Amino acid sequence: MTTIQIGVDVGGTNTDVIMVADDMEVTHKLPTTIDPSESSATGVAEIAEQHDIDPADIDTVLHGTTVGTNALIENEGAKTGMLTTEGFRDAIHIGRHRKLHTFSIQFEQPQQANPIVPRRRRKTISERIYPPGEVVRPLDEDEVIEATGELVDDGVESIAVCYLHSYLDTTHEDRTKELVQEHFPNVTVSTSNEVVNQFREYERFTTTAINARLAPVMSNYLDRFERQLAEFGFKNADTLIMQSSGGMASVREVTRKPITTLLSGPAGGVLSGQFSGQKVNEDKLITIDMGGTSADISVVPGRLLERDARDSKVANYPTVTQMLDVETIGSGGGSIAWFDRAHGFNVGPKSAGANPGPAAMNRGGERPTVTDAQVVLGRIDPDAFLGGDIELKPELAREAIEKHLLDVVDQEQFSTVERAALATLEVANSNMYQSIREQTIRRGYDPREYTLTGFGGAGPMHTVDLAEELDVSTVLIPPSPGIASARGLLTGDVKYDNQVTVSQRLSTVDADEVDRRFETLVERGTEQLRGDGIDVDERATLEMLVDMLYEGQGYELTVEFDGTDGDWRERLRERFERKHEVEYGHYFEDDPIELLNLRVSASAESIPYEPQTVDENADAEGAKTGESTVVFGTSSNPEPQTVARYDRDRLGSGSVIDGPAIVDEFDSTVVINPGWNAEVLESGSIRLTNDGGA
Repeated sequence: MTTIQIGVDVGGTNTDVIMVADDMEVTHKLPTTIDPSESSATGVAEIAEQHDIDPADIDTVLHGTTVGTNALIENEGAKTGMLTTEGFRDAIHIGRHRKLHTFSIQFEQPQQANPIVPRRRRKTISERIYPPGEVVRPLDEDEVIEATGELVDDGVESIAVCYLHSYLDTTHEDRTKELVQEHFPNVTVSTSNEVVNQFREYERFTTTAINARLAPVMSNYLDRFERQLAEFGFKNADTLIMQSSGGMASVREVTRKPITTLLSGPAGGVLSGQFSGQKVNEDKLITIDMGGTSADISVVPGRLLERDARDSKVANYPTVTQMLDVETIGSGGGSIAWFDRAHGFNVGPKSAGANPGPAAMNRGGERPTVTDAQVVLGRIDPDAFLGGDIELKPELAREAIEKHLLDVVDQEQFSTVERAALATLEVANSNMYQSIREQTIRRGYDPREYTLTGFGGAGPMHTVDLAEELDVSTVLIPPSPGIASARGLLTGDVKYDNQVTVSQRLSTVDADEVDRRFETLVERGTEQLRGDGIDVDERATLEMLVDMLYEGQGYELTVEFDGTDGDWRERLRERFERKHEVEYGHYFEDDPIELLNLRVSASAESIPYEPQTVDENADAEGAKTGESTVVFGTSSNPEPQTVARYDRDRLGSGSVIDGPAIVDEFDSTVVINPGWNAEVLESGSIRLTNDGGA
């Protein structure tokens, strides 16, 4: 029986959809609506209708969403309160003794300027637990009920329960949740032991508070999404949501822990880039997902990288949850070019989005954007944009650049529209170049050894420029790059991560206790998979890990755990010291080591997805659609050239194109710079290489 899956990814500008079955792979794109659930459900329904598929025959709908991320960044979400241990009311305000800008007293700390929970909605409760889990002051249940009542009277919709050392004994938090749900059933409750069951009070409290703020938002959003799907007739489809870790999760689990979705969309893009690379035997990749609003950049050195817990932040708030290592910057096709008061030239982070969009789209946008620059430089075909569904107006793009750039300053690089457009691309590319350097060179990865993979609606227009700056010789553009993040959803396994803090010296920790705690984590993960209808005995994979550090050290390293048989302590110590030497260049042979956290990742493989291949046809001339004038060069030296344009849908595998040239397709445009060659691969990807003439 044929399995039909639909992936739908929401971006700030467009919503991207892909539908696949054994012998079918089709895509769709539509503008993102104010309520993203509307464009998501509509896109799923439209792609099924366009290809005569009965909605009842769809097996799975996979979804990547930015709802949680946007709510956090924009300081929105449910009105949230906190119950915490007496004496720790201000833990999330004080934070750590670190500033965003070490030598400046002008910058506000984000947790103080925009607190997740304002001080007046943080209530303290008489209770206390000491390590290793000793209750020294029982929970005052009357205080819990009274404090919650005060919060509810203040309009609080969601409560974070964050008690000191609750990761060692969860009984006080668990009982508090029971009391709140019993007396105030309409209030959402997030306990820190359910959200992030490990030590470090500031990070744990803040992460739990963010989860509490987002829980009603995500619950309402997913309710609307599933209700609309049901109205369209998708009555048999399971809905899975992409998590920041690159794993899929059920609506049930995501509603409970929305904190796991803060990098939902970018994670899908990284998976897509890795998947495309694997199909052509490229495993060392730098992925650039450039859409209408932002660019997401990640390094894949043969494996997916996760953010270190110490660097795991979103909107400068600590978020202790599993996340792929992705850097997001405000550089997209809709990023606005502007001058500040000192006539400094900037591109982004503010974006024109989908509405009103770039000036050339003729929807009321008046400010020049990166897309407008590409239009006036001749790189985007105004008549073929999004398959001709939107007819661009180059004259409006020129007017916007003239009014807001040329008329503002008297500088050579802004003396003509073409020079100003090139200057816009140079600044946008510079922003991405700096981010890539931070992700690679500053972390010990040589970008010259990597393949640059560009996707998103705008990515393939910038990737070769970035490759030249980075001295990278190979670029890979996957098929249908504009919907790559949606494709990545099809490759993510169902995955749940759970952890617990032990915090004991490795040499003395009891093996039976370690085994017992791992058994609890394994059971929790397998129950989550069973709740999704997954046959655990047939499909489940369990990965056990431990966090370790030298006693007194500030940060831990994660290593594989393979049981407590034999010389298990020596095995763990050897793995830790080997990793410590790789990370820091040394290790301490005789220093005591602490076993800090135990982790279990429970996963089940996704439904196998094999993309369609491209028929062999080495004659690129058959895909040629004409010629046009495209401006290359720099803002100080523009170089107009007459180049051939090709229709990507008509290019067969084996086709070779010498640059400069343009390849047009429905959801993006591939720019092949002078001195570069392009080859269409069987997988449908285009590999671009520098012949040394650039």
